[in-house]
Amino acid sequence: MTIICPQKKAELKYFLIALFAVVLVGGALYITGNSALVEKKHELEAFKKQLIELKTANADLKNEYYRLTDPARLQAVATNSGLTLERTPQYLTSKQ
Repeated sequence: MTIICPQKKAELKYFLIALFAVVLVGGALYITGNSALVEKKHELEAFKKQLIELKTANADLKNEYYRLTDPARLQAVATNSGLTLERTPQYLTSKQ
């Protein structure tokens, strides 16, 4: 006579269901984590490009500033405005 143990089959069924659930949850967490990581990498690349553009704009502004404040140019503007360069200026002082 053969004895069938239905309890062993039920234990195996619950083990397989639990294993499948763990794999499913782990896979979902992996996919969402990987998606978030890729999104942050894309944001970082965009910020790097923006930083390069801002550095280029800053360099252009500095070049324009230095061009405008060139001593030869300032001296020409002063001469055209009727200003003269004093070698020994007399500053206002007060004796107390």
